[in-house]
Formats: sequence, C-alpha cells, structure tokens
Amino acid sequence: MRRPLMLSALAALSLLVAAPAAKAAPEDISGVWVTDDGQGAVEIAPCGGAVCGRIVWLKTPTMDGQPLRDARNPDTSARNRPICGLRVFGDLQAKGNRYEGGWIYDPETGSRYRLSAELRKNGRLAMIGFVGLEALGETMEWTRAPGSLGRCS
Repeated sequence: MRRPLMLSALAALSLLVAAPAAKAAPEDISGVWVTDDGQGAVEIAPCGGAVCGRIVWLKTPTMDGQPLRDARNPDTSARNRPICGLRVFGDLQAKGNRYEGGWIYDPETGSRYRLSAELRKNGRLAMIGFVGLEALGETMEWTRAPGSLGRCS
C-alpha cells in the first residue's frame, strides 16, 4: 500500500520539476524619481501596456525668466515645448525581473536612445541608455524623490 503512495508523490514531484518556472515580474517602479545629477525629477507611471516618464520637477526651471524649452529637439516644430511636463521616456515593457524595449530622450542634447531599467537592491533605479549594445550603454542611478518635492507648473 505504501508503494502507490510513494509513486504518486514522485509523479507529483516530477510534474513540479518539469513545469516551467514562472518569470518573476519586476518590482513596480511607479512614482517620482530624482535623476542622477539631481537637476530634475521624473514621474514614472503606466501608459497603455508600457511604462513612461515625464519631467515633473526641475532644479532650475527657467532661464532669463522664461520656462526652459526643448530647444535642441531635432524636430524644429517641437523646440518651443516646455521641458517641464515633457515625456522623456516610454515603451518600457516588463520582461523577467526588469524593464526593456523602451526609449529615452535627453532634452539637453536632443538625442534619443534605447532604454532598459531595473530596480537595484539598494533601492535605486538603474536607467540604462544605449545605442546598439546595452553592455556599451550608460547607466544612471535615480533615487526616489522625497514626498516634499514640489512640482513644476
């Protein structure tokens, strides 16, 4: 009588081992993050089936009394857009324990790069901007913004 019970247990165990391991979803990165240089903050939120980010705070939001504009955008029709509120990244998709397949825009240079992101164990958000191979890209570590951080208008 013990033999069938043992066989049933072994059969159940073999099914568990053979079953594909479920991929862990990445930790939620929604919220406001201060950029690595401390000059701005980006609010990250779901948009459609992806994750996107908009600038919501700037350390220096004006120049000569005027709001900073997207003056270096290669699209001349977009050069008058204010930096505050500008969508600077998008299309990040959860993949395994990180986010991939996105893009990031640098308003200081008017350049756009591919983007991956992952939440590090130290609580910082690693944003990896790259052209071509991710391994050759630049990693910036953002920190969560304090709740007292203001917002640009």
